[in-house]
Amino acid sequence: MNLLRKLFANRRLQGENRFRSTHDGSILDSERGNSPVIIMNSDFLASLVEEMATQLGPEVLRTLRYAAADEWRDTLEQSTFSWKGADPEKWKGFDRFWRDGGHHNAAIIVDGAVRKYVVETAVPTPIAAGNLQAAIEFAIGNPIRVGVETQSRNTAFVSIQVKEGALGKTYAPSRAGNYNPAGILRPLYIDGLTFEKEGGIRRLGQNYHVAPIRLFDYWERASASLAIIADNHDNAIWEKSICTAVSTAFVESGELVFIQNEESWEQVSSLHFSRWGFGKIQHTQTSGQTLTFAVKSDLSPSMVAGLLMGCVHRARGKKVLPEWEIIDDTTSIKFNVT
Repeated sequence: MNLLRKLFANRRLQGENRFRSTHDGSILDSERGNSPVIIMNSDFLASLVEEMATQLGPEVLRTLRYAAADEWRDTLEQSTFSWKGADPEKWKGFDRFWRDGGHHNAAIIVDGAVRKYVVETAVPTPIAAGNLQAAIEFAIGNPIRVGVETQSRNTAFVSIQVKEGALGKTYAPSRAGNYNPAGILRPLYIDGLTFEKEGGIRRLGQNYHVAPIRLFDYWERASASLAIIADNHDNAIWEKSICTAVSTAFVESGELVFIQNEESWEQVSSLHFSRWGFGKIQHTQTSGQTLTFAVKSDLSPSMVAGLLMGCVHRARGKKVLPEWEIIDDTTSIKFNVT
């Protein structure tokens, strides 16, 4: 497989061949060295980001752009892409990879003496701007300074200034490198999910996209100082905020959760966790007024807890804040449902 990819470097993998599912509910992306990803509804991510900006302030959007650029730098360094020049329309293989990330178009324009790019996207524009920044740096071989002028929720103009010197990393990669999972990998199958010929992921008329899990790690690191300032030096505020943001996004998504007994959570695991790459609920226990989950996931415990918080909210009609801890290689999440 590696030899074929070297021989046909510009023949990018179709979605059906690019992704694999694991027994533990992860989705692995061969374009990212088998790093785990989520196949996420684009509106879900937009809602999550808006909620984070509400809780921590608009600066969190700027740090998201930094995180998106860092993640794509790592991805491109691992890839066999060979983009050259400043025009995205001439980059071989770019369109499919760009659109699988939830974006629509990226084109170069000239505004007087300033060279700009216009990006159209179904995900938050800071992610599109960060991804494009890394793509341009990769193509021209120099770091750039980026200015972003957002025109709407889904469109932004990006101006660049080429800087002297070699490219450097902002953060060391947390999940970079080839990941070798244990067990048998299965072809990804999600009912109704389609991979468009020119790139892009759709399901039931809605936009979906690939969200690398390490993107959220980068975002947390880049936003650490913002989180502490936002809550009077409470270094746990990021975890609390993203837990609530994921829960809010799930509730706003309109997903239905039907809980009749403990066995019903197995369906939640297959429909809302394993299907999209969030992991797998290993077991559920009810003791008095305490509902406890053990979850295997590549996501941070706060994001796993947030998705379960949204599921519990949908099932019981009220918001219940969770507590969580890591025990061995699983995340234990508890809800007091009195």
